[in-house]
Amino acid sequence: MQFKIAAFRQLGYATMLGLVLLSALFYKERAVFVDVAFQTFLMINEGTVQVMVNRFGAALVQLLPLLAIKLEAPLALVSFCYSISFTLLYLLVYHLIVRYFKNDYLGWTLIFLYTLMIFDGFYWPPSELQQGLAVLLLFWAFLLRYPQLDRAWVWAIVVPAQIALAYYHPLVFIPFFFLWAFFALHFQQQLWHKRYWLLAVLMVLVLAFKSKFSPNWYDAAKYASFLENLESYFPNYLALPANVKFLENCGSVWYFFPLLLFVNTMVYLRRRAWLKTGLMWAACLGFLFLVHIGSPNASYRFYFEITYMPLMVFVGAPFMFDVAHKLLPEKQLIGLFAVAMLWRLAVIALNHQPFTARLHWLEANAKKGAAQENTNRLLWSYYDVPMDTLLMTWGIPYESLLLTAMAHPDSAKTIYVAPDFQRYEQELHTDTVFLSDFKAYPSNSLNSRYYRLPNAPYRKIERK
Repeated sequence: MQFKIAAFRQLGYATMLGLVLLSALFYKERAVFVDVAFQTFLMINEGTVQVMVNRFGAALVQLLPLLAIKLEAPLALVSFCYSISFTLLYLLVYHLIVRYFKNDYLGWTLIFLYTLMIFDGFYWPPSELQQGLAVLLLFWAFLLRYPQLDRAWVWAIVVPAQIALAYYHPLVFIPFFFLWAFFALHFQQQLWHKRYWLLAVLMVLVLAFKSKFSPNWYDAAKYASFLENLESYFPNYLALPANVKFLENCGSVWYFFPLLLFVNTMVYLRRRAWLKTGLMWAACLGFLFLVHIGSPNASYRFYFEITYMPLMVFVGAPFMFDVAHKLLPEKQLIGLFAVAMLWRLAVIALNHQPFTARLHWLEANAKKGAAQENTNRLLWSYYDVPMDTLLMTWGIPYESLLLTAMAHPDSAKTIYVAPDFQRYEQELHTDTVFLSDFKAYPSNSLNSRYYRLPNAPYRKIERK
């Protein structure tokens, strides 16, 4: 499971460091965007990690920005730390996989995840699915290093790790079982024993326990929506708008997925590896069916790009374990990998423009509106803002607050966008609130170390 030449590992480190560099360069684009801005706001106000809907793994990437907050670092540095914390985690996981578990193939599967299947998603890093997939590959690197599972200390790591994986994200179990089946086929002599089957049984038990004793409203709503769509779209599942959008994006930004799927299929068919071919295609098509039924319109590409990331596991692992090292001599293969990585890093970097543009809009309109209306609190009608620029509106109060306060806490301003403002009719008669889609915060509840909003009324900005 290792390449003969060390250049593959060196290129892997260089690629992961390249992602860290991009996350540092574009830290505002990543950290001042919906979920990350919201979580930063809460960490600053509450002084603790922000775990949402029982996805406890998210706490790991919040430790660095939280430390910066505890040290009273400037707001820009807090956001910088949060942005790089995600890619630092992936770099650490890559290092553990290739250095300590001696598995270049899973190391490169990890790299494929964060380069070949990422475009808009690079600028929306907080999904626990992204993080969970990295930990999942680390789990399998450990297991393939100790495949006999015949030591108590191995199980002392495996059992908590499986529990952690189940609580990272509801979809992590699907690539878990794919890799379980794939490695069972690939390493039959080492893994065809009862203890390996026990891994699958244990994951089923963990998932059952989680569903029974620690449900949450968000996952329950997603499941209810899936069942509703399953019935309402029956039997016209092929006509779902998400199918068309997915195919279009495969031709423009996610092109490495169909490419690897095609190459793997051709190699497997030539070798008559029917079970692996069937497993790979069943995983890809089954996963797409589940995702598209759950969200048939696939409205936000940055969000669905992350949801599709397990697809790269379904084609990346077969490519690395069965195809890549047999496709070309290693000296030619490393050149091919280097070109692909340079290309993808450049593509990701150039794609910062729409995410930079939304920050420019927020900052410019916060300053302009404040000057016109003599207030640090602004209201915009949902119908008057450019949604193709802002993408989502629920995070704008936090984004605008963080972005304007980076210069100085006294320069803080906030924008609240909604179709109408009847919900906060009472609060709009006061000058001591901070409005968001979730609730109205009293101004004195905000952390004045990072943003200060002197008493002022909300004023509506009219489109001219």
